Amino acid sequence: MTVGIERIYKYVFGPVSSRRLGISLGVDLVPYKTCTLNCVYCECGKTTHLTIKRDCYVPIQEVQEELAAFLSTTPKLDFITFSGSGEPTLNKEIGKIIHFLKTDFPQYKIALLTNGTLFYQPRTIKDILDVDLVKISIDAPTQEIFNKINRPHPKLDFSTIMDGLILLRKKFKNEMLAEIFIVPGINDTEAELKKTKQILSRIRPDRIQLNSLDRPGTENWVKPVDKKQLTEIKSYLYDAEVIDSSALLQCNQAIVKDYYNRLLMTIKRRPVTAEDISQIAGIQLDKVTNYLETLIEDGKIEKKDMPRGIFYQIKNK
Repeated sequence: MTVGIERIYKYVFGPVSSRRLGISLGVDLVPYKTCTLNCVYCECGKTTHLTIKRDCYVPIQEVQEELAAFLSTTPKLDFITFSGSGEPTLNKEIGKIIHFLKTDFPQYKIALLTNGTLFYQPRTIKDILDVDLVKISIDAPTQEIFNKINRPHPKLDFSTIMDGLILLRKKFKNEMLAEIFIVPGINDTEAELKKTKQILSRIRPDRIQLNSLDRPGTENWVKPVDKKQLTEIKSYLYDAEVIDSSALLQCNQAIVKDYYNRLLMTIKRRPVTAEDISQIAGIQLDKVTNYLETLIEDGKIEKKDMPRGIFYQIKNK
């Protein structure tokens, strides 16, 4: 859909400065908060549609049109990333979008940020084999901890999910990254970390990353992990990387005319700071702050204090 000469993007958002992937253009293939899990730390908020059913969910032709329109401007990107409002692999047509990107825009690398719950289905694995990087989540080493942190769909079985991830590792030939979100008091004990290490040794990801609360999460009781503890966990888990919340990359690309429309769509999917936006967009901080304050006055967003600063997020209704 277009308004004048500006396109309104519904499924493509950003680019955003990703702590994992650098400058990343997001592609959202499911409606808001459609997911297989309802994680306590999720920056998108509570899951409103908890499901394991793979379906079309969004019009793939429109997704392709938005990607073509944006990528035709030859933006400088590190990745095009399937992420956003829920679990991307729930969209059974994700393989078609991957094929489209690899055929029409092969100069760009593709990443998939997934919770890894659906790879027990061989078709899901087949659909995503051509992406350049897969990031899976392994927050829990047992069904009990899985239930506490990730609050899965009732039909999801932890051991079956782990078998699916092992099968994915056997078939997927590109880079696999495993991310572990540490929730203090739940999955950071010596006993739980030992079990997590055993799981990692079975899946054998290329890289392991540790994450902790940075943006506002779903449950207020989830707190960040202090740096000393993260360093100790990092050493124990095969010298894992700690995701650096300050590692925001400068992007000097020209900003397209509809940037602020896409900015609001980005905030709907993940809270951001004014500094995040300023750095990635190359827009002066005072101008970014003025626009964000206008969105607050319009009742579209709100701000929340976090250890890393003030984050702007969609206003809770």
